[in-house]
Amino acid sequence: MKPPFTIFTFFSLFLFTTALSFAGNVPIMPVGEVKSGMDGYGLTVFSGDSIERFEVRILGTLKNFLPKKDVILAELQGEKLRYTGVIGGMSGSPIYIDGRLIGALAYGWQFAKEPIVGITPIEQMLEIEKASGAGGAAAPQGGGAPAARTSAAVFNPFKPPANFLLDDSLETGRAAGAGSFAAGGASLARLQIPLIFSGFRPEIIEKYGKAFSRFGLIPLAGGSTGGADTAISANVAPGSAVSAQLIRGDVSLAATGTLTFRDGNRVLAFGHPFLHFGPVDFPLTAAEIVAVLPNVASSFKISNSTSPVGSVRTDHTSGILGVIGAQPRMVPLKASLRIAGLPEETFSYEMVDHKLLSPVLAALSIANSLGPAGDAVTEQTLKVSGRITTKDTPPVVIENLYAGASASGEFIQQLLMMLQYLYNNSYGPARIQEADFSFEVSEGNPRAAVTEVYVDRDEVSPGDTIEIDVVLDPFLKAPFHEKFSFIVPDTEKDSKLFLLVGAANYLTMTEFQISPARFLYTSLEHLVRLINQSRRNDCLYVKVFRMDQGVVLAGREMPELPPSVYNLLRSGKSTGATLPLNDYSLAEFARRTDYVISGLKVIQIDLKARD
Repeated sequence: MKPPFTIFTFFSLFLFTTALSFAGNVPIMPVGEVKSGMDGYGLTVFSGDSIERFEVRILGTLKNFLPKKDVILAELQGEKLRYTGVIGGMSGSPIYIDGRLIGALAYGWQFAKEPIVGITPIEQMLEIEKASGAGGAAAPQGGGAPAARTSAAVFNPFKPPANFLLDDSLETGRAAGAGSFAAGGASLARLQIPLIFSGFRPEIIEKYGKAFSRFGLIPLAGGSTGGADTAISANVAPGSAVSAQLIRGDVSLAATGTLTFRDGNRVLAFGHPFLHFGPVDFPLTAAEIVAVLPNVASSFKISNSTSPVGSVRTDHTSGILGVIGAQPRMVPLKASLRIAGLPEETFSYEMVDHKLLSPVLAALSIANSLGPAGDAVTEQTLKVSGRITTKDTPPVVIENLYAGASASGEFIQQLLMMLQYLYNNSYGPARIQEADFSFEVSEGNPRAAVTEVYVDRDEVSPGDTIEIDVVLDPFLKAPFHEKFSFIVPDTEKDSKLFLLVGAANYLTMTEFQISPARFLYTSLEHLVRLINQSRRNDCLYVKVFRMDQGVVLAGREMPELPPSVYNLLRSGKSTGATLPLNDYSLAEFARRTDYVISGLKVIQIDLKARD
């Protein structure tokens, strides 16, 4: 007796027909037809770019391995794979039975005595395009709609927005656990993907590799023969080695796997996520395998990324989807490095445009560019000039000085924070067009601390001139003085004047603690303006203010309010976001020095109103 034709049957046929339309002329075998004991074969690259065949035997199917997703278990055949086990970089290797594609090699066990693997069924991979809604178009990299224009957010100069890529509290392999635990506590997890760092210094790989290892990637030093200017090549086929690239140019950062399926200009690869970021726009390149390194825990391929072939448009649970011939949007990143007594070096990169990745990629690229500075000197002075150009706002302009053994690291942290705010804020992300930096490195540690501050009186009236004498100690030289003068403005009541004298970071931190409302931003352009107002490390600052009852309303400072107005605005009955403004700035002086300034002094002076 035939089973009744139900709505479920119709829906299943519809999905299968949709998958077939993507498959084109490629015959596929649905997971329901795959049975234990069937023999098949797979395609991958073990050396160079030559696609080789390996044998497999089907063991069975794990139903609902992931939510509503199955995985096919198989044993790899042949002495080569029995010796190495499944190899990192084989992710996506197409598996066939009787010439019909059943899926992509995607999962395995570490320390397994037998090369038993998991295969992602091809039907699940063919649903990627429909599930993601990518449709082969370039994906947005921003995520999230802009906040309502009546709201405001705070720019904290000492704390960047959250980015889980940089959260060391997350366990390594957080995203790699796509699998379920089997007998003995071992997990059938997705195969590790080699993440090849080409042109990077070892310390950069060690430091930043941790940010990617939690995604099931293996950070490795490797090579790259392609670049940003290499012409597009379309010469890839199922079984070819391919790379999803994050940085290209004078360095390369690319994850290598295997192409599973191609239908015209659309391709599927990996059989599991790369970073699991959904819609993306990453370069897709061909790759050559230099060697396979057998390893007790997990063997892996060492590779070079070569010529561009297109763009990765979707990073999905069941694999990645790419478009052959498409050109991803990249952000140019340039740097020049001048070290006293050495020829100038220039660096040119392109990084992907992504709100989580781009800040990290820019930081590791620039840190790598500054590496030769660490080879040349230990105690160093780093002079930085930079410009980050965006599409819809004025550029971010960086002019600063850093000193000491950690000079480069201090700049990288500030750059990382700036970019995290530009990419991850309430009104963005900013559409960054390019970033250009110039670095000058010289030997020495020119630091000076504010040790004493003298004023010529402790009580003043409107119209009086306050003379301020600041003593700076450069440690290795004799202390010196910097002098300022300030005319006291008119006032109707007695109060107190406060003088903040010292370094940029101390002054800003005190200001942020007293009146965080001053750091509210109400638009992307406003955020850029706040970033550009950041104080310089080599300036001595004197700020004169008095405590006040004011507010910041919709980004506008409203100091010295009458008590009735202040209470109304703070009552919540007014429209727009308000925060208290507790200080009223009367004047600020900045004097450039040849030193990175440290320290802070606070002076209090009585202000008497005229009778």
